[in-house]
Amino acid sequence: MQFLAPLLLTGTVLASAPIIIHLLNRRRFIRVDWAPMEYLKLTLKTNKRRLRLEQWLLLAIRTLAVLALFLAVARPISSGTNLAGFLAVEGRASRVIVIDDSLSMSYQTGEQPAFERAKNAARQVLNQLGPQDSVSVVLASNPAQPLVRMSHLVENERNKLIARINELSNCQMASHWISTLEDIDRQLRESTFPVKEVIIVTDLWAAGWTVEVRDLFDRWSQEQVTVRFIDIGEEPAGNRVLHSLELDSRIALVDQEVKLTAVIENAGGEPLKSGQALLTVDGNVTPVTLPEIPAEKTVNVPVSVRFDQAGQHVVSLSIPADQLLEDNIQHKIINVRQMVDVVLVDGEPGLNPFESETDFLALALSAGNSNWQVTQAESSTWKTQLLTAPDLIVLANVDQLSKERVKELEELVSLGTGLMIFAGDQCDLELYNERLFKGGKGLLPARIHQIKDLSSQGLVIEPITDSPIEMLKGLTPELLSRVRPRRFADVVLDPNADQQQVRVLARWNDAQQSPAVLEKRFGEGRVLFWTVTADKSWSDWPAEASFVLAMRVAAQEIAAEIQRGENLIAGEPIHFELETITAPQSGELIWLDRELSPREITFGSINETKTMLSSPPIRFAGVVEASWQDTQLGDQSQKFAINANVEDSLQKKLNEQALQQFLGRMPLKLIRYQGKEMDLSTDGTELWRYLAIVLLGCLISESMLATWIGRRR
Repeated sequence: MQFLAPLLLTGTVLASAPIIIHLLNRRRFIRVDWAPMEYLKLTLKTNKRRLRLEQWLLLAIRTLAVLALFLAVARPISSGTNLAGFLAVEGRASRVIVIDDSLSMSYQTGEQPAFERAKNAARQVLNQLGPQDSVSVVLASNPAQPLVRMSHLVENERNKLIARINELSNCQMASHWISTLEDIDRQLRESTFPVKEVIIVTDLWAAGWTVEVRDLFDRWSQEQVTVRFIDIGEEPAGNRVLHSLELDSRIALVDQEVKLTAVIENAGGEPLKSGQALLTVDGNVTPVTLPEIPAEKTVNVPVSVRFDQAGQHVVSLSIPADQLLEDNIQHKIINVRQMVDVVLVDGEPGLNPFESETDFLALALSAGNSNWQVTQAESSTWKTQLLTAPDLIVLANVDQLSKERVKELEELVSLGTGLMIFAGDQCDLELYNERLFKGGKGLLPARIHQIKDLSSQGLVIEPITDSPIEMLKGLTPELLSRVRPRRFADVVLDPNADQQQVRVLARWNDAQQSPAVLEKRFGEGRVLFWTVTADKSWSDWPAEASFVLAMRVAAQEIAAEIQRGENLIAGEPIHFELETITAPQSGELIWLDRELSPREITFGSINETKTMLSSPPIRFAGVVEASWQDTQLGDQSQKFAINANVEDSLQKKLNEQALQQFLGRMPLKLIRYQGKEMDLSTDGTELWRYLAIVLLGCLISESMLATWIGRRR
């Protein structure tokens, strides 16, 4: 039997107190012969044995109560054993040692992070195993590629394996125990010895444990597979997490302020005082002041950057260090563009300036030092041309579209191209509903009921998060009240439409609160439907300053985002499309901020014009650069940002009862790593609860017995 608080055992010497008191009480009486006592002696002689038994029994109960008290607070544990006893099995065994190398294993509260303790524990286990057993050693993040598979470790091979374990680093992936254990299950089926054992070295953080593992453990229990846990984790004591660093708009332009939002969580019990984070842009470091973050709260911190040239840029943000460093930094690859390509399809061209349907739109997007490349096209010509893939297409009062052109638009929008549709007198409402609305399955957010006159007192912006026109809420009510249409397209919303896919972004300030701007998400793209015209035929809004702001903001928010797979989470593979016909023969991934060996990448043809660059799952966080040789373009490279999977930052440690719920019928066998050795740990259970029951029974028995002995007789 072992004790978690052995120093408290010194209190057991107090168990002698009742005996000492009893002996002292006996010495207090002086024997005096008195004649009448002779008669009393005759009476007591008959009860002497019973009285002595009662007194000794009372003394024993009092002594046992003191012993039970101090044994309970010393926290004894049953079945105490050393590591050799813990690992002992009958016969030769096939053993699989699983080392947890997830993100949480970087957590450090003492001299060593959890992963270093896990490596120490794995070395001790290997030193206890003889060459008669077959041994596999796997990392939880990569069980399909064991460090050694079903090997009989003689001394030389064991030393090589231990040296390899010493060089390991934990990854920044999240735990996913069901997939890890399923892979181990496949390895056990290939094992040779009937005795099968899995040894899991882990910190027992709750992340990654799901109810799906219970069925697997139940089957292992039926198949007599033994599972042992070595707990090397410590109780977490607070953590701060940088969850994400995201662009506030879909596109970033040269010489324009690019806004990002950092989501920071303070999971500790104490407020996080305001401090400085470090913002790194292409290697240039700038301090960023963080606000105070209350305990158990998450805040959004705005960050702004500016780029002076187009291309790929690397942005990183790191917050002050804590016990878990790997979740304190986020990397972001931002594709900065010189221009945004916009095609304005004019359904009602005019001869003079500002008589065409799209003249006011063109002015709003191209005025000043603009990054918008605007092309105006007459609808009659555009309908017959080969459809290109601009960043944004605007259909302004276009009469009708062929089924073929609608299908082409659907393909473009589903891939990310933005689409704006303005109503007008030229629109064929029946064909719009048939080909663009399609009963709720098409591009149009709602069915157009009719064109009707309107008496409105202005525009009301709905309080919707992630709205493309959210910035208009900052305008004064006076400016919005000046937006007064004379006619509009009255729409009927589909009651069965998904509220996340179809939204009313703004309404007219009339009695019916008629929709003014609607949005529909279509694949990767977004569609905005304006129920007025883009010119002044239905309203004077195009002549207002708010029209310029509305068009610029909305266009920038729904224009095609360059999503090419440069930003990943640890554990995801790279899949990146190359605009090349001939696939390169070879290439490699080089880490720009870690000392890791280069990794090979592969190339495969998608179609006649595109090639896919691929890699296995990337287990570590950081910035990598893929380089290859293109037969036509020569040396090529592409950067990728890999961020830690912060799902593993959940600071909750499983206790024995919680872990047993995942094990099902599998009995829990657990040993705790303390210090540098495991010979003082145990796979048993604590006994203080049982001793507390014994103590309670002693106190009740002592009270009743003392009352019985002290009665008048």
